[in-house]
Amino acid sequence: MRRLPRVITITALVATFSLPAGCGSGAQEASPARPAADRVTYLTAFGTFGREAYAYVALDKGYFREAGLDVTVQPGQGSGENLAAVAGGRAHFAPVDFTAMLINAAGGKTAGVVTVAAIHQRTLAGLMALGDGGIGRPKDLEGKTVGDAPGSVITMMFPTYAKLTGVDPAKVKWVSLEPAQLPANLASGQVDAIGQYVVGQPTVRNAAKGKEVKVLPFGDVITDMYGLGLTTSTTLAKDKPDLVKRFTGALLKGLAYAVEHPQEAAQILVKHHPAQNAVPAAAELSLMAPYVRPAGAEQVGAMDRDRVTRAIAVLREAGAFEGQVAPETVVSFDLAPKG
Repeated sequence: MRRLPRVITITALVATFSLPAGCGSGAQEASPARPAADRVTYLTAFGTFGREAYAYVALDKGYFREAGLDVTVQPGQGSGENLAAVAGGRAHFAPVDFTAMLINAAGGKTAGVVTVAAIHQRTLAGLMALGDGGIGRPKDLEGKTVGDAPGSVITMMFPTYAKLTGVDPAKVKWVSLEPAQLPANLASGQVDAIGQYVVGQPTVRNAAKGKEVKVLPFGDVITDMYGLGLTTSTTLAKDKPDLVKRFTGALLKGLAYAVEHPQEAAQILVKHHPAQNAVPAAAELSLMAPYVRPAGAEQVGAMDRDRVTRAIAVLREAGAFEGQVAPETVVSFDLAPKG
């Protein structure tokens, strides 16, 4: 099995809730008319794509303000960078792919960080190829070149996906590309497939000028795996649980609204980031809806200890890591919404 990429080493967690200047620290001055709002910095999972619109919905609709929060939303740079930012005190909250969280935890790299809600009830990780590119099933990846972002969780997950689908990972060539370059490189034929979240299909199709895009979702075979999980520092979770619950509730309210009103949410995103295109942004949110609230109508954000245990077992049995991971070390079940 191909060796997993080196996971990021998380820096030491700052001991207090305060953050450096630029991230928002302290609180607004209280006034007789309004109590002080807690200042919070939130990083998106990655960039400002349509799938991130829910944070701006929570901002625009006043959900954060109603929860007594003054929130700054900043573009994130992926799971590894987001983990480092939360652990290093540069952000209070950030989404991190839960598979990356588990793999890093197994290597002892997530001290000081904990998950407090599931943004997605199933993993969104997957691969995409053009419909006429000769990749219709996992086995077709052998002999092909796959482009992915450096340190991507999709690259981390691929050995597990390969083992479960009978693919020889040694026969798949991987090349590193910047995230913004992935759709264009696929469209031009520079690579045969790319790592993408499945909700990115409309954006990839747009880059390929409307060509059919084949999706190989990892979640079809890597079961019980959550997608993005909302993370915060263990210090904040321990010392300010009420703040964590208020932020989580407001963000998840924005998430539920965004997937139920994708066109409106896309317009809100474009208002904050005019370079984004509302059409593929809305399409991404529509594709994301069943991952946020799957069949069975679980509460948005819910996490279950038994399911986390099964997810850990799946990764260990597939060889993703050898170490032991206790569910309570990666998830604060007391703070996470219940299903």
